[in-house]
Amino acid sequence: MTLPPTHALILAGAGSGKTRVLTTRIAWLLQTGQVSPGGILAVTFTNKAAKEMLARLSAMLPVNVRGMWIGTFHGLCNRFLRAHYKLANLPQSFQILDTQDQLSAIKRLCKQFNIDDERFPPKELMWFIAGNKEDGLRAKDVQVRDEEGRKKVEIYALYEEQCQREGVVDFGDSCCAATSCCVTTRPCVSTTSGAFATS
Repeated sequence: MTLPPTHALILAGAGSGKTRVLTTRIAWLLQTGQVSPGGILAVTFTNKAAKEMLARLSAMLPVNVRGMWIGTFHGLCNRFLRAHYKLANLPQSFQILDTQDQLSAIKRLCKQFNIDDERFPPKELMWFIAGNKEDGLRAKDVQVRDEEGRKKVEIYALYEEQCQREGVVDFGDSCCAATSCCVTTRPCVSTTSGAFATS
């Protein structure tokens, strides 16, 4: 908990006290003045774990925990995009598609462009798009190996255009857009680099 200010990797099994260690570490960093609440970034895998961390920190400290960046990957990316929607080329009121909305959007696209949904089932297209986004690949970045792959990439590009027109992002895109914004957009780079504690 009182490690020097550097990155730390904590490996432990379920129920072994990881959340207690992390919250105590965060509280110690704040109490010793090494970081402000806005300089905390803690990423969890579930909303339940994020809520638990916030609740514990609230009980431990006399500070507003809302200023801390504690949440899931997708939750933090959504928060980041809400703050930097212009730099991410999104409307202020952008919506996030859940998997059912994403599937519906792909079905509409297939119908609009007369795409054979037996040869290219919408669910498989959704998995193709999601898989590439998880790898950080936009349609323009995907390597085409065959005719089927070329068609899938073409559909992926049409899907990206449709989402842009409609002012929506899906879960995978929220992470891609936030990462892209942090890495390539100068105002975001200067805002985020060095913003968080290194513990």
